[in-house]
Amino acid sequence: MEAWRGAELARVFFTSLRFDVATAAVWVLPTFLLGFAVLWLPLGRALERLRLAVAYAYTVAAMFIFGADLVFFSEYNDQFNQHVFGLFHDDTTAILITVWKDYHPIPVLLAAGSAAWLGMQLVRRWLAHTPPWLARGAHIPGLGRRIAAAITLFFFMAAMARGGTLWGEPIRLKHAFVADSLFLNRTVLNPFTALSKAVETKLLVERSGGDGAFWPEADLTGAVRLARAMHGLAPEPLERRLDDNLTVTARGSATPPRHVFLLLLESHDGWTVLPEYRRFGLSPQLASLADRGVYFRNFLPSASGTVGSMNALITGIPETGLNINYETTAVRPYPTAIAETFRRLGYKTRFFYGGYLSWQRLDSFAMAQGFDEVWGGGSMVEDHTPTNEWGVADQYLFDFVGKRVTDDVPSFNFILTTSNHPPYDLDLDALGFPLKALPEPLRATKSDTLRVLGHLWYTDREAGRFVAETEERLTAPLFAITGDHTTRLQIMFPGDSVFEQVGVPFILYGPAVLGEQRGERRAAGAHIDVAPTLYELSAPAGFPYAAFGRDLFTKPAPSYGFGDRFVIGEDLIAPWNQPGTVFGLPGIARPGEAPALAEVGRQYDALRALGWHRVRRGPNLP
Repeated sequence: MEAWRGAELARVFFTSLRFDVATAAVWVLPTFLLGFAVLWLPLGRALERLRLAVAYAYTVAAMFIFGADLVFFSEYNDQFNQHVFGLFHDDTTAILITVWKDYHPIPVLLAAGSAAWLGMQLVRRWLAHTPPWLARGAHIPGLGRRIAAAITLFFFMAAMARGGTLWGEPIRLKHAFVADSLFLNRTVLNPFTALSKAVETKLLVERSGGDGAFWPEADLTGAVRLARAMHGLAPEPLERRLDDNLTVTARGSATPPRHVFLLLLESHDGWTVLPEYRRFGLSPQLASLADRGVYFRNFLPSASGTVGSMNALITGIPETGLNINYETTAVRPYPTAIAETFRRLGYKTRFFYGGYLSWQRLDSFAMAQGFDEVWGGGSMVEDHTPTNEWGVADQYLFDFVGKRVTDDVPSFNFILTTSNHPPYDLDLDALGFPLKALPEPLRATKSDTLRVLGHLWYTDREAGRFVAETEERLTAPLFAITGDHTTRLQIMFPGDSVFEQVGVPFILYGPAVLGEQRGERRAAGAHIDVAPTLYELSAPAGFPYAAFGRDLFTKPAPSYGFGDRFVIGEDLIAPWNQPGTVFGLPGIARPGEAPALAEVGRQYDALRALGWHRVRRGPNLP
């Protein structure tokens, strides 16, 4: 369990204070500037009105923004980040229904409104009171007041631009990472700063020069060379088309699968499959498949949300903050798209989603990326099939897939589940969920922890049933199973526990395809490595394919996986934006000395810059 040291808490407090000082200075700026004008112009009454208006605006904004940030933190274990923009691209109706059911917005809004009204009354009285020492300042001679104003201006600018310091670096986002604890680091910013940084990052990525957010050099030549080196290709000659620079040829599989199933399980944690935690019985089916198949335990999702991870798996392009499914270039399949590549291999391609296809315009997006058939929850509803705002339960999804996939033609099937998602409305007692309390030594930090884990257990049960039934029915199936992101429950684990908060499983199962290959593998990876791994297991020798990731079976050591906010290695995990800080993995102690990961980070920056360029500017390099 995490132990916070006094020195660590002090660093967090004083760093937070610097961000708060800078934020306060921005709010005070209008009245501060008008206060200077009062030295020369009769604007005293205007200044009083402006002070009151700004104070009221801050009071109301603070109550609602701080409240929204608390709700956001409870869901994403972080303050405002790129997920705040999901409302503009996600299924707004489903989100609002979920918010209504789970977060009871009416009493929350009433409480925030009441607090804002009370705050406004207190602010009005406070501003109406002038302390005696401040009143005496009105009698200072004109020259003295101007000198005092100049000194005040100097310190005010230091507060706003530098976070209250007169020396050293101005306060920047990188300074928010001052503790070993991820939780403490995520509390350093105030909600106003976190929201402004999220907007700033979104605008930087979205605008036409967004590849510069990842690769600051004037052109992408260095990024292309680095990507080619990562794929084992010669640095020269460079191809004119980006896709050609990422194209390799398959070694060839002696036992290719007839059917490939890629299961993307909603909110499935990697820790529940780890041998250290299997005794809790939360993912017994995946644990069994991991033992009988090939298990990559050091694995990260591309994003901390479903959309980013799904897009990375469908398109093969790293997560860059773009909503690829809404981009104009996505009307045609990217050469790295997994369904398009399997279609070139002769497989019939199908996409199955337990929710409704209006979400993220999945119907047109999936078809455009190479799927021959696209099925959603609306097609899976029969008489008396229970549904909620997000679709059908996983058992009905898997039953539907079993009916649609037959042995007559080879097939590639992408399956996205929905049950482990709010509103978490399954009857767990009737389903037989065995846990009644969170086992020792784990500690819950949320009231619905057990209910959420029960839905994870249910998805595991249904996925295991589907694999067993499909294996009996079809010839040479291969199953690839991963999670889109974790449950974000912020459970307190012993030790560093960073992987437990962000890692997902990746399991390959298919005895007819994998042969004697089974057991746990050291190679570290992430979602962009899934597609090339499946190609190498399915393609004949010499088959060309384009990919940003690498085949996990042949990744050179030391291997790394590039995921959302973190890089994972074979014996460590480290946050991108916290240089010099590394954490241990479950069962592996933290390295005594932080390894130099700058070059590893540069590799991922190169891939993201090229991915952004491919999505926004097309295949041709400048």
